[in-house]
Amino acid sequence: MFKKDIRAPIAALFLISLGGLLLHLRIHPPQKSAFNWLPVIAGIATTLVLPVLFNYRKTVAWAYLLNLAVVIVGTVTMAWWSATNWRGEVTVTTLVLNSTLADILVLLAKLPLAQQILRHFRPKHQDADASCQGAPDE
Repeated sequence: MFKKDIRAPIAALFLISLGGLLLHLRIHPPQKSAFNWLPVIAGIATTLVLPVLFNYRKTVAWAYLLNLAVVIVGTVTMAWWSATNWRGEVTVTTLVLNSTLADILVLLAKLPLAQQILRHFRPKHQDADASCQGAPDE
């Protein structure tokens, strides 16, 4: 089903998304609060929809933008949650071990994978890029 050249990065994106979805289901069960449905819906969308969108040239840009939006929103909300629920003093150890930093770093790993897939379909030297490279400096 998935193109052989980009199967591995798409599988990696799928696994990161699935892991994030399962983590959210464990930490924030949707049956406890309606607010907990937002990460579940985003997790389902990125797990099931993004791999399909990343597989086709026509939809790869939309997949890239959706992936970027989910990463930005997830990073901001996890950092906000960690900051507003902070207890105790702030040290390097507590920042690394008692915050959502690890979760944010896993989420950020989706960006280079998406970039690799995008570059597969849209190499750096396309028409728009090539026309800008030949312009003299003024």
